[in-house]
Amino acid sequence: MQQSKNILSLTIDLLANGGFNHLKDEEITQLHHLILRLQEPLTSIQQNLLLTFWNNADAANLPAALLYRCNAVLQQRGRSPIEELNVEMEMY
Repeated sequence: MQQSKNILSLTIDLLANGGFNHLKDEEITQLHHLILRLQEPLTSIQQNLLLTFWNNADAANLPAALLYRCNAVLQQRGRSPIEELNVEMEMY
């Protein structure tokens, strides 16, 4: 699979599996609009823009296979892996 098609497909999978549910509604809306406007093959700028969203993804509820595939792409690109967000909760 072409790298740009893979990045777009994985971004859609991250979105569908709740990887961005913690983001603000405006940010998720921006991602939806971006995906709708993209045409393949993606430019390197478009690929990097999608990967920037990946930097904000939450791995907590993602399927292991999806997380592995995303982190493999990020590693190939010299980027940090998607990690589970640690949210501190106050105990009463």
